Amino acid sequence: MSSPSQDSILTAAGRLFGERGYRAVTVRDIAAEAGVSAALVMKLFISKAKLFAAVQPDESLLTELTVPASELGGALVFRVLMRRERGMQEPWAIIPINVHDAPDPEAARNELRERYLGSIAKLIGDATPERRYASTVTALMTGFGETVRTLGLFDGWDFDELVAYYGGIVQAQIDACTAAHASPTAP
Repeated sequence: MSSPSQDSILTAAGRLFGERGYRAVTVRDIAAEAGVSAALVMKLFISKAKLFAAVQPDESLLTELTVPASELGGALVFRVLMRRERGMQEPWAIIPINVHDAPDPEAARNELRERYLGSIAKLIGDATPERRYASTVTALMTGFGETVRTLGLFDGWDFDELVAYYGGIVQAQIDACTAAHASPTAP
């Protein structure tokens, strides 16, 4: 069970790492944002690298979807837009930052790739050896999350129209996965 101090440190670290990346954030920055001492941050988390690992995005948001398979694309897009509306951290948008700024980028890449691809593959039923459809959905969602937050490419769009439009693009890959696995000559 976490303490209020731990929660405030994790919240501050998640926001700062998400905004600036691993290298640009100091333990003192996190402590100041959380309203605690740097010594407490180190006592609770041992190192900046361990704190960084503790605030990695939670991919459970991918597996807790309780919608029919025919609505998964829209549901994934809807969640990105809702997090934007609420000013919440966007896991899809910070994947590149978490890889490039990690203390060990190759280990971070492998770990995040496996977590996200595994979650998406399970969610959409992708049993292809290379997880072809899960890879495409992951790429689409990472790009969407990043551009919504960083570039604001979809600013001004009607919320529901964007869910339908981009959700349809994502859904096409999910439907292709379903069709491929239903076919006796699936890839």
